Amino acid sequence: MTGATAHALRLVRRVALLAALGAVVVAPRAGATVVVAKDFGALCAEADLIFVGTVASTQSRWSDPQRQAIETVVTFADLTWLRGGPQATVELRFGGGELEGLRESVAGVPQFTVGERRVIFAHAGHYVSPLVGFSQGQFRVVDGADGPVVLDADGKAVTGVGSAALQRGAVEDRPAALPLDAFLARVRAQMTAGTTP
Repeated sequence: MTGATAHALRLVRRVALLAALGAVVVAPRAGATVVVAKDFGALCAEADLIFVGTVASTQSRWSDPQRQAIETVVTFADLTWLRGGPQATVELRFGGGELEGLRESVAGVPQFTVGERRVIFAHAGHYVSPLVGFSQGQFRVVDGADGPVVLDADGKAVTGVGSAALQRGAVEDRPAALPLDAFLARVRAQMTAGTTP
């Protein structure tokens, strides 16, 4: 091997090594969603919209012109506003959905069923999940023996609100669940005080 050939070979190796190092340095990093636990005070303080509403419709659609991602628009009606509004309906957009035979799921994004009632604590704007705390800003409203009561997103009875934390009971324990009116009174008091009750 001649001196010129050896020099050219070393140069090619250096360029290849620099290219490989450059690819490692500029490669995008994989990320994960980190959800910080929210207490009752944070739910009330961080929400731009707080309301009780009935799911009127859910509609999946492409979220971009290139058809790279699916989103689901959830429309709420029969609204009782505590913050935001007042409007007759509100639409919230959530990442993921099912469209044209494709299904896109985003871990932690809640699912909604037409006809169900929810208490919603949401951010204004476009997010993968507009709910405060990703999925923590939602509570189910179900029928109890003496009227509507509140369950958390996992179906556990919300049995009380105190010192920042929500007390929770057993799954579907409707007799122990806080009445909706009492829960909303605590939300209003928290909003007025601006501190933890």
